[in-house]
Amino acid sequence: MIGIAIHLPNVVVHYLKVTPFPLMMTQALLLVGWVPILGVIIWGLTHIWLDYKQGIYSKGLKWVLLEVNVPQDAINTPKGMENFFMNLSGVKSGITWREIWLVGKEQASFSFEIVSNEGKIQFLIRTIDKYRDLVEAALYAQYPEAQFTEVPDYVTQIPKEYPNNEYDVFGGELALSNKSYFPIRTFEDFEHQGEKDFRFKDPLLPIIEMMGKMREKEHYWIQFIIRPPDDQHWTKEGIAYLNKMMGKEEKHKPGFMDSLSENALWLPKGIASQLIGFGGAADGHKEEKKDDFRMFRMTPQERLMLDAVAEKISKVGWKTKIRFLYAGPKTAFRKGLMASSMKGMWAVFTNQNLNGLSLHGPAVPKDDYFWQAWQMPQKQKNLVSRYQRRSGGEGGSWQMLNTVELATLFHFPAADARTPVLSTTGARRAEAPSALQVAMHNEPQLQNWKLQNADAKEEERVQSLPVAPLSVPTPASPTEHVLLHEPDDVPPNLPM
Repeated sequence: MIGIAIHLPNVVVHYLKVTPFPLMMTQALLLVGWVPILGVIIWGLTHIWLDYKQGIYSKGLKWVLLEVNVPQDAINTPKGMENFFMNLSGVKSGITWREIWLVGKEQASFSFEIVSNEGKIQFLIRTIDKYRDLVEAALYAQYPEAQFTEVPDYVTQIPKEYPNNEYDVFGGELALSNKSYFPIRTFEDFEHQGEKDFRFKDPLLPIIEMMGKMREKEHYWIQFIIRPPDDQHWTKEGIAYLNKMMGKEEKHKPGFMDSLSENALWLPKGIASQLIGFGGAADGHKEEKKDDFRMFRMTPQERLMLDAVAEKISKVGWKTKIRFLYAGPKTAFRKGLMASSMKGMWAVFTNQNLNGLSLHGPAVPKDDYFWQAWQMPQKQKNLVSRYQRRSGGEGGSWQMLNTVELATLFHFPAADARTPVLSTTGARRAEAPSALQVAMHNEPQLQNWKLQNADAKEEERVQSLPVAPLSVPTPASPTEHVLLHEPDDVPPNLPM
């Protein structure tokens, strides 16, 4: 045995002898216990300050709401929306420390919305005014027939306060049911190879058809708020999962505690290893042996999961928050029907072995039990308020979806999806000729534009001629014989 003698000052030895252990712990808590409490207070104050500055920054932004209409005969595929979201990722900016804490700047957010007001369905995009040209250009590149119209905000059509005498509301937020690096079902999974003329079974059609059945004063709204992440570190979890499944040894970077353990605690670790036994590890654990044949023992399901995860993390990711809301008059409120239909409509994107969309419980207004009925009015107000403000920091946490998943959830129905409830344009709109002259702002029309047209000149000449008065001949009496015309072949001096 190896003995270690520690010589402490007499004052410390006397204190340890005469002080009870509970009193010793109390005094230690009073001496150093305020440090973590102060840390928590500072952390809370910094977040309050950050929320305050971000609120001021967001109020200074100018927002526009654009309605997107696509002709019925246009070729619309989710692949175009995937490319659109890829192009839109260029709005990500490098924000400095000063911009974060002193200005309150954050990454730009967009809201993609599918709304039905009394059965009229619209596809809307809400963006900051300075990114309007970017949004239109990126969407025009994929859908040249698309038409943009700036419309007023529709969210004020339902009341904010609940319980309300006229309206009732139901809805919630959606969250991923598994880790973010597992994908949901994407539009590629809905391609049906067995049909010749109609291969793509659009998963949005059940949602659109249900939204088209809204009656008078009924509203059904869906909102996708997206924001580029500060970095793509969410993919590291997916890479770690892939390495673990394939049996690859993950490289561990030594941190501060590892350095401290290696340099400062080498003596206690050495003594412990001597006490446990020669050749044994200090912590009593044996090193795990690397499995080089893990890949060859994978099941088909594990291989499918590996391919799916590798495919998702290879695409650009967006921080996403999904909300849906149904509001209607109390006299005709169909909560049971809407609740069951919503679950079925979102379940179509679920892959049982990978990921899916499920309800975020704390955000859903329920009244199944009396304690839920007490909280229901406040949850309804929170739901409506967050939807109207397009809040990203409230409610559930952000979900990571890549561009393919976003294109699956928000895209324009295909050309062969003939549903009568969509708000679409019946004809294409052509661009003006590049050589067409433009009148100045102080000119009612182009100068001498009529002189360039021969037909217009002739019309001007005819209109400038004097107009003779119209004379109507009076018919002769039946007893009168009036010679209207003298024939030329009659001699003038014939005897009578």
